[in-house]
Parts: sequence; structure tokens; C-alpha cells
Amino acid sequence: MDKSDPGHPFPTENSGPAAQGEQFINLEAKSSLKTTVTITLEAGASLDLIVSQVDADGKPVSLQRKSFTNALEPHAVLEPEPPMQAERTPKNSIEKQVSARKLTLQVWLIGLALLVYLVTRFIGLDAYPIYFFTDEAVQTVLAADMMRDGFRNYQGELLPTYLVNGGQYNLSTSVYAQVLPWLMFGKSIWVTRGTSVVISLLAALAIGLLLKNNLKSKYAFAGILILCITPAWFLHSRTAFEVVMAVSFYAAFLYCYLQYRQGKLKYLFAAVGFGALSFYSYSPAQLVMAVTALALLLTDSRCHIKNWKTVLISLGIAALLAVPYVRFIILHPEENLRHLQILDSYWIQAIPLSEKLGIYFMEYLKMLNPLYWFMPNQVDLERHIMKDYGHLLLWTLPFYVLGFGVMLRKIAKPEYHLFLIATLAAPAGAAMAGIAVTRSLFMVIPAVMLTAIGLDQLMQWIEKVKVPRKVLIGIIFVGLSVYGGFMLRDALVNGPLWYDDYGLSGQQYGAKQVFGEIKTMLKENPKQEIFISPSWANGTDVTARFFFDGPLPFEMGSIDAYLFEMKEINPDKIFILIPEELAKARASNKFKTIEPFKTLDYPNGEPGFYFAHLQYVDHVNDVFAEEQKVRLTLTEADVVDPQGRVLKVRMPNLDMGEAKNVFDGDGSSLVRTLDTNPLRLEIRPDEALALNQVSIRIGGTASTVTIRLIPADGSVEQVLVKQAPESNDIRDIVFTLDQSVMVEQINIEILNLHDGERAHVHLWEVSLN
Repeated sequence: MDKSDPGHPFPTENSGPAAQGEQFINLEAKSSLKTTVTITLEAGASLDLIVSQVDADGKPVSLQRKSFTNALEPHAVLEPEPPMQAERTPKNSIEKQVSARKLTLQVWLIGLALLVYLVTRFIGLDAYPIYFFTDEAVQTVLAADMMRDGFRNYQGELLPTYLVNGGQYNLSTSVYAQVLPWLMFGKSIWVTRGTSVVISLLAALAIGLLLKNNLKSKYAFAGILILCITPAWFLHSRTAFEVVMAVSFYAAFLYCYLQYRQGKLKYLFAAVGFGALSFYSYSPAQLVMAVTALALLLTDSRCHIKNWKTVLISLGIAALLAVPYVRFIILHPEENLRHLQILDSYWIQAIPLSEKLGIYFMEYLKMLNPLYWFMPNQVDLERHIMKDYGHLLLWTLPFYVLGFGVMLRKIAKPEYHLFLIATLAAPAGAAMAGIAVTRSLFMVIPAVMLTAIGLDQLMQWIEKVKVPRKVLIGIIFVGLSVYGGFMLRDALVNGPLWYDDYGLSGQQYGAKQVFGEIKTMLKENPKQEIFISPSWANGTDVTARFFFDGPLPFEMGSIDAYLFEMKEINPDKIFILIPEELAKARASNKFKTIEPFKTLDYPNGEPGFYFAHLQYVDHVNDVFAEEQKVRLTLTEADVVDPQGRVLKVRMPNLDMGEAKNVFDGDGSSLVRTLDTNPLRLEIRPDEALALNQVSIRIGGTASTVTIRLIPADGSVEQVLVKQAPESNDIRDIVFTLDQSVMVEQINIEILNLHDGERAHVHLWEVSLN
């Protein structure tokens, strides 16, 4: 150390008297910089070192004690060792105050970022997305019904693992999450979506804590703001779709697991809990969690073996949390297969396993493709896309690539290989059915983390050129927050006009508007008769129950009910029709001039719902009679069955499929009558055939199936009847004859028991053996 350098003041030496071979030396130094002192000990010498640190006023700040002995070599140099734990005075600790200031700055920034997140979620929450979808409404409807029925589902199961939505068991955690908000505030779009927003805060908080506590980033708040402006998350986190909760719990799982990997072992218990919540929240999450857990089990096996007691307890917790799922599988063993059938997954198709695996990995790779995530696409449904935005912002791609590079460079560290595992696991569940942003929304979490890591790396480089960190923090915080405000304005102002298909195949717009108008009309006149078409959205009956408690105070159905048969119409009855149904009513020539007295417009100004009174024309009976005559007329076609036999087939008019579908040996092809119940089918083979069995594949509607066999020898026809109760599945109704019969004609009749004469009847296959 150079004594002449005032920047490095040399400590003063004050030797005290020696006593019994001891020597006391007092070294004093005043410096704001790090000071290093090297002490050489003779062989056999020992040293008791006391280091006292004081502040500018001379008040003690810390006290450190340590002993050294050189028992081996002469002139040994004491090498620097890890710092000793300081004995700090409880007050006026400069180091503690500095640490507290740093902690407070980080916490404040994270807190403000979370506030920005919430503000950009709650402003206009009921206005964007512009639809209120049945998959949102059903969460609160099921929660209310479950409470009404004593925490039982419609099947009577107490505390059910899953509840039915759209004919399948696929809702769980998201329904239970809506119970308390519904009890406190009732049903409203704000409450249902707001509950989802609050839970989604877990994802934002987990990202902030991962960056702050696990990656030691000075820009942890940026991760929260990047999540805030990620388009796929911006849109879906403002809905009540169950995938939002699943992804949020998954993010919390990743944070808790990484805390465990960095030595805080009890966090593994919380990781198991959040993992289970994600698993139960959304069906694709089951495979995502399974892949993630298996990968972490293998890659971190040494850590798990070292902490086997903690892992063993966690496995016990996981086993307990798996009990509801095991119970569900026991009670509903066919449901997983049924779920794949509803999705029309390739896994249930009659193709080789190798081909199924090929399709799976092809779909999987599609959802790993950066082009799918960063570029605007037309793959997903319009209601799941922000127009002209990618699912991830294109301008964040360089930061993502940089973060990905940092991750690969440090892949040996658990905090980095965790994000690679999460990236590879994210599409695992979605690939089972096909590409869709909702199914693969888990990708958002590792993508945001890697983007934030890339941004942090860039900031470290910029800091080296002497740009103050506080300046960088201010630029990033303000810049990302302003962009979030811009995105919010764009969604609220321009979002309603991004797409012009507001009907069933598009945005499914109108729940809040049309049901709100009905409420107003009923408030003015509680006895007002109202008819509304449900054809503008999926599950409109469920959405209606969200807005109206108890029995619906209006009639819901297709205008076809008034077109197919004559019904009494109150002149004051209000019909609410979508444009397609109004055109259909006018074209039927069954009503007098239809002049709507009111319209509800779509956001682009075009009429979306017409309010009108209907009145039949005077000669409507003659019109219905002529239609009846035409409807009962059978059309004829020649088909060839799988055995090569030529059959002359007569059946009613169809609006789906053709006659050959019934005899092609393909159990998935079908026909549907246009508006005739029962379906009557006459089959006459070119040559008489020996018949032992007739198999008829029908749908799940409760039905009566009748066959009439007309023998070739002119003897009395045989009539066989079977009742088919309601079912969730298509099924084969099989008639087996006591002995073979030579027949020249087979007549089949399928009657849907719960429908009227004007109804669709489905038929998949007829097999004659």
C-alpha cells in the first residue's frame, strides 16, 4: 500500500507493551473503499484478531472476532477467508440501513409493477374481451349450483373433483375459486373475471420473485411488466377461462421449487400444493405438470437424494392431493377417453401408434416454433387473438434470444435449467389435441422469464459504460408501463373493431348487451313474453343462467320451432332474432311483414339483434300442410355395403351426410334428418339375403328403435323393438334373430323420444349380417 496515496490511507500503528509473550497492535484506517491487511506469522505463532467498525461519528457499527495459528510453516501468509458473521449493534447499523434501502427500492418497484398489472387488468374489464363467453359464465353458475345443492354436483357427488361443462368433466379449481366471491358479491362479469385477475396476480408475483430472489436481478420489476404487456396473457388474463388459473399456479410452482433447489427446503411442500392446483385447474395442465415433475425428478436427483426426508414428506403430500383424482377415475373410468372423443383427438383414431406419435411431435414442434408465438397468426380463433399482435411481442424477440443464450451458458445451474424444462413442457398437453394458444398458454411463463433475463443482461452491459442504474430503472419502468397503457387503450378503443364476425363462428358478441336489454324490458313489464334465439353463441342457456336466477323468464329456442309447426303467438310477444334467423323467417312466407321496432347493433354499427313482433299469414295452415307432405316423402339412392351387396335405400331429406354413410363400415360417418322425427329407412337388396343380425349405431338421445323384416317367401313380417335410454355416448343397438331369415326388405325406424316431429335424428351405421 502506498502511504503517499491519499486515496489509500495507510493505517497507523500503535504497539502496546508485551505481556507474557503477547503483543497488542492497534491498526486504524479511515476509508470508504475496501481495505486489505496481510499479516505474516512466524512458525508456532498465533493471532487473535478483533475488527471493530465505526461510523463517521465514532459510534460502533460491527464487531468481528477470529483466531489464527501457524503451527506448520514459518512465514505463513494468512489467505483471505469467507467473511465472519458480524456481531452488529442493534441500532445505527450503516450496513443494515443500506441493505434496507436496497430492499425497499426493490420491493417498491415490484409493488408498483404489480399495481400497473392490476390497473391494466381491471380498467374496462367487462368491455374487453368484447364477449362474455359461456366458458366464463359456467364457472360462477356451477359454483352457485354446487352451493345450492350442498357442495354436490348434478350427479350428487359430495365435493366433486370435477364438474360437467359442455357434456364433459373438465372444471374443478376454477369453480371452487368462484364460490366465495359469488357469496360476497353475487353474479356479475366484474366479479367472475375479477376473481381470475386476482389469482393471475400469482403469475406476476412469481415472476418478480424468481428474478429478485433466485436470479438476483436488479430489474425484477421488468419481468412483471413484460408479462403485463404480453398479448396472449393480456387478453386471456382479462377472462375467467380456467387456463389462466392453471398457468398462474404453475408459475407459483416454479418459484417455490426453485426456492427449494436453492436451499429453502420447506418450499417444496408449497411447490407440491401449487402443482396440484395447476393439475386440477385445466386438463392440458395434467400432462404439463407430469412432464415438468418427471424432468425435475431426473435432473435434480442428487439434490433430492441429499434432502430425502423433505422429498419423502412431499411425496406423501402429493399422494394425499392425488386422492380426489383417483376417486374421480374410479367413479368415471371412461371420462379421459370421452374427453379425447369430444376433442376428436387423433389418439382415438384407428391408426398405428407410430403415426400417432408422429402427429403428436409434429403438433408439439408447432407450438415450440418462435414464429407461432412472435408473429401475428391466423391459426387460432379470432376471439383468442389481438389483431396485428403476436402471442408474444415481436420487439421482445431479441431480448428473448439473448436470455435463451444466457440460459444455455448457465444451464448447469438449477435456476436456468428449470426454465428450459418449463419451455419444453409447455406444449406437452396441447399436442394431445392440436395447436391452440389456450392449451399452450403455459409457454408464456418461461418466455417472459427468458425475455427478462435477456433484458437484465443488456442492462448489466450498459451499466459498465457508467450509465447510472437508477436512470436505466426509470427508463424501463416508465417505458414498459406506458406501453401497457397503450395496449390497454388499443384493446378498449380498437379491439371491438378488429374483427367483423361477431356471431357463432367469431367473437360471439352480445351476452351482456342482449340480456341486459331483456332485464330492462322485464323490469318495465314483468309479464312481457320474450323469445330469444340462442344461435349467436355456444352454451347460451348457461350464459342466460348467469344473468338470471331461477327459471328463465323468457323462451329460448330457434325460430325453426315456429317455422316447422304452427304455434300460437301472442301479438305482444317480442322475438329477439339474429340477422340470419330474421332472413329465414322472412323467406319462409309464413309471417306477415316483419318490421323490427328495435335493434342492438354490433360494435361496427351493423344490426346484431332484431326486436320484432311476429304474426302468421292468414293461409299458413295450407303452407304447413304442403310442407308436411314434402317432408314425409322419402328419397331413393343405391348404395353398396362393405360386403359388396347392392342396396336400394329410401330415407327422408337430410341436412348432413348422404345415404352411403350409413353403409360404409365407418362408425364415425353419419347422416342427420333435416327436420323429421322419426327417421324412417327402407332397405331393399337386389337379391334376397339371409339375415341373422341387424346392428344400428345411434346417438345418445333416448330413442325407440324398431325394425320390420319382410320375408322373401311372403310370410308374415317380423317386428322387433328396443328401447335405448339416454346416454353420453353413441352406441350400437343390436338385434339378433333366433334363426336366419331370408328377407327382401328391411324397414328401420328411429324415434327420438324427447323431441317433436320436427327434429334432427342422427344415424351412424347400419350393419346387416
